[in-house]
Amino acid sequence: MVLFFSSHAPCQKSFSGELTYRITKINANEIQAGFSNNDEPEEEKMILYAKDSLLKMVHFNSINGIQESLQHLRLQKKILLLAIDGIQYAIQLPKESSKSGSDTLYQLEKKCFSRHRIADIKGKSMTLTHPMLKNNLEIWYAPKIESKYNAPYPGIPGMALKYYIVSEQGLYLYELESFKRYDPSLALFQISQNAIALPLNEFLEILKTKE
Repeated sequence: MVLFFSSHAPCQKSFSGELTYRITKINANEIQAGFSNNDEPEEEKMILYAKDSLLKMVHFNSINGIQESLQHLRLQKKILLLAIDGIQYAIQLPKESSKSGSDTLYQLEKKCFSRHRIADIKGKSMTLTHPMLKNNLEIWYAPKIESKYNAPYPGIPGMALKYYIVSEQGLYLYELESFKRYDPSLALFQISQNAIALPLNEFLEILKTKE
């Protein structure tokens, strides 16, 4: 095994531990026409392991299986871990602009005097709008935890606790159900020596040869 990244980071307010989010597809009646109406029952979870500036995301879907990625938040580096035909790949993804893509379609507006605990974390709420939504929605964030550990929208002033993601497949609710503070082992942020490391464009070329 080899270390993915060095964990040294400048002095800052940081979080180390584990976050588990439950993911629920919202009924099609709650969203505008144009979304897929494929409402197959499925179970989805997202688990985030954080160690200062290191982050590992494990996305479990009962239909599609498990997807994993590693990030160095300070250096803005991300690696996708995949296994295809018994071969393990560590794919270096390009840096993403914080204001690129459809993320700019999300708009947030602060709400006054709104407090609530989610997974025993104090949260504040904001109003979320998006062109594909019929109505405004309420999202929650933790103002005392840095947004970099989970920031689904530009400008969210803390780590997201309960929020919505709009996609062509539907509207999905992410809600924190478990919050644990501890110092995760560095083994969680390692990649196998047997994994083939390569940039995204080279990986896509390999996929073309398998078609």
